[in-house]
Amino acid sequence: MLNVELIKSAMTRLGLTGTALAEACDVSKEAVSNWLNGESIPRPSKLTSLATALSVAVGDLFVADPSEPPTPVIAFRTRMNRAPSLEAQEAGEEVGRHLRQLLPFMGSLFAPRHIVDPKVDEGLIEEAAKAIRAQLNLGPTEAVTHGHLLQLLKSFGAVLVPVYWGGDKVGHENAMSVYLPDSKSSWVLFNVGCRLDDFSYWLAHEFGHCLTLHTLTGDAGEKFAELFAQTLLFPKELAKKALADIRASKNPMKLVYWYAGTYGVSVVAVVKAADRAAREAKEPVTGLETPGFFAQWKLDGKTARTASDELFGMAKPTAKELVVKGEQVFGTPVFRALARWQRSEGGRSPSFVSAALNLKLGDAMELSRALEELQD
Repeated sequence: MLNVELIKSAMTRLGLTGTALAEACDVSKEAVSNWLNGESIPRPSKLTSLATALSVAVGDLFVADPSEPPTPVIAFRTRMNRAPSLEAQEAGEEVGRHLRQLLPFMGSLFAPRHIVDPKVDEGLIEEAAKAIRAQLNLGPTEAVTHGHLLQLLKSFGAVLVPVYWGGDKVGHENAMSVYLPDSKSSWVLFNVGCRLDDFSYWLAHEFGHCLTLHTLTGDAGEKFAELFAQTLLFPKELAKKALADIRASKNPMKLVYWYAGTYGVSVVAVVKAADRAAREAKEPVTGLETPGFFAQWKLDGKTARTASDELFGMAKPTAKELVVKGEQVFGTPVFRALARWQRSEGGRSPSFVSAALNLKLGDAMELSRALEELQD
């Protein structure tokens, strides 16, 4: 809830009236009055203005309400590794609050094994990745497939939530994990519309968040998950082998595409891994990361197979196909839980579905209609 005492104290310290604060935040005096009375909280777009006007950090504007469940812990995975905006973070927390309401309809969930005292430490992350490979009975240069990762997430106890957020594009999230501290439950939402060559990476990244129970947040959490995904899917031994093969090849790009296809990762991931191996050995990098290379990669994306192509046999599933195929392929209980929630509320609720799955309202209306037809 809003830290009203801090706001009032800062206003007194700075000599700010309610009118002056309203002008600084570009809102009405009534809006400020509602904030101070605890009747409403600023929109995400106004939180930064409020924090700036009061010379405090945005995080300090809120204080835990002992009568409320803990705030959901959110980790977004976005293209180009961009940090989520304040609005995206708030939307993610709303997803968590809505998913929490599904718990009574989910059946039994179990608390998972996790990494104790996780740190952004390459040695620790390498050991964690090796342990996961051993669990899968895989050697250091064998491929970890998206099938392996989905099984790992299910074995961990994560609730898999397949969604269709549209085609893979810059600035659009392709995966998000939610941890609800009160129930110790982990939820992984993933876009079945993303490029297949990135799908394993999104899953591995979110699995990294799950393994820490989101005790690492912000930049540290993203860095841990990033390194974990890289290390699990393309370990140092494999990167060294790829580097040697690329150097010896007369057609290095053809070899890069072979590695990408064999290990289910993007060509960008292969080149970056090989270049990291070169730098660690204090050798020249491959020189393959050129503007033309990235332009070709983006061009390839226009015709690339999607996760939905691979798993569902279709590029863009309808809402009903998403429900049916989602249950068949992933064994997820989330759609039946949503259907039960809707029935308990007396009928369709597109707004709830939209908030719970971070969907556009039009897509949520179609899914809500499909859920209405889903029978236990």
